[in-house]
Amino acid sequence: MADNVRDELAGTLKSILDTGKYSDLIITCKGNTYNVHKSIVCARSGFFERAENFPGKESSEGKIDLPEDEPAVVNLLIQYLYGGEYDPKLPDGGCSAEVTEIQYTGDRDSYYHYKFPHTCGSNGCAARNVCDHHACGSEPDCRSCGPRCKDFVCESCCPNARPIALPSPDGNAEQLLLHAKMYEIGDKYDVIGLKQLAREKFLRASAKYWDSKHFAPAAHYAFSTTPEDDKGLRNAISNIVSQHMGLLNKPAVEALLTEFNGLAVGLLKMRAKDLGWIKA
Repeated sequence: MADNVRDELAGTLKSILDTGKYSDLIITCKGNTYNVHKSIVCARSGFFERAENFPGKESSEGKIDLPEDEPAVVNLLIQYLYGGEYDPKLPDGGCSAEVTEIQYTGDRDSYYHYKFPHTCGSNGCAARNVCDHHACGSEPDCRSCGPRCKDFVCESCCPNARPIALPSPDGNAEQLLLHAKMYEIGDKYDVIGLKQLAREKFLRASAKYWDSKHFAPAAHYAFSTTPEDDKGLRNAISNIVSQHMGLLNKPAVEALLTEFNGLAVGLLKMRAKDLGWIKA
């Protein structure tokens, strides 16, 4: 029943986007026009909310132009605002069906330990579901659950647990660059959930395509378009390289470390933690 209601809602949102029915705001990007709804896009994007509330041309005319962005990326941004996903999508059902028993190679924390993998509740992080180390996001009552709040192992409770194998999104290795671009546009238009989803998809795709020629360009794009204090995608890339040190033999990856000191430092810290030189 719940699935039927969810599917019906998704179908309704797609329909009003496709038809423009009840639209009260127009978004344009290099010839593409989207007849959208303030109650949806402004509620999910801090940028559009501020543009609507600020007295100016955009709010008075009910039209916002995005001249600097790629049309294909903006199209996926709109897709996410209405559907909570973008292509290529994660497999239906997430990873729960593929998760079995977590294997441990070291001691577990003697004070904090719950059943793993953790998954937050749909209405927040109930203490019975997750340990006290975990926080979903900025909301004090943990209402901002994202993809990273599902089927995860707490590194503080079980620092030596083997990672869970997660299904990757559909598509080929070229999607790595797309996810980096979606992370960037999520940051630009203040869509926190999109950043979390793009990071998750980048991680899952990298687990399959880390040795592809497309990994280094995607990593370069991520480091080129995110501020140094935004560690979400940067740390993910450092972790991927740390897990596959053979990547350092590739000239494109070596060039990344030369150009971006943050990547080199992040990689060094991760290896130092793995070797026990510094505390996690």
